[in-house]
Amino acid sequence: MASNRSGRRAFVARAGPAVVGAVSAGCLGWGNNSTGDAETDAGTDESEPVVDVAETTTNDTDPDTWASVSTIRLDAFVGGWVGVEPAHIDRVENPTLVLLEGREYEFTCENQDNVKHNLAIYDAAEEVVNELATGVVADRGETASLTVEATAEMTTYICEHQPVIQRGEIEVIDPDR
Repeated sequence: MASNRSGRRAFVARAGPAVVGAVSAGCLGWGNNSTGDAETDAGTDESEPVVDVAETTTNDTDPDTWASVSTIRLDAFVGGWVGVEPAHIDRVENPTLVLLEGREYEFTCENQDNVKHNLAIYDAAEEVVNELATGVVADRGETASLTVEATAEMTTYICEHQPVIQRGEIEVIDPDR
């Protein structure tokens, strides 16, 4: 990585706590662009993690890799989610989660920065699916868990306090593929 940081990572690093308020209020437009080119429109490099403990922004989405998964653990930071478990999402920022339709999963999120976080499952219309959202965790080390049955309508998991940058995709697949 070049020493002159640019884009989303540099903004978060320079803005520090000030970004918390703006992001919480939904004032930053990352991901809401007009041309469809996130890097050009939002000035970000989506391949570079924002959260320092993250190592990458991409993970294995091969359904076979996800076949035995039933527990998903995520660390919550203002800059994004960081995968903990299963092993193939460890240190991945905002990992894509592959779920088998009809299977039950336990999601656990842990606060890592003393900022309010929760985990909610959204559909394509940006609505919470069947009230699937944890309570708020506000203190570092505090956790919240949510047990869900994967359904085709699930498309995204977010923190409702930092919904623009703390979000990841969900791919729900047919177990009989």
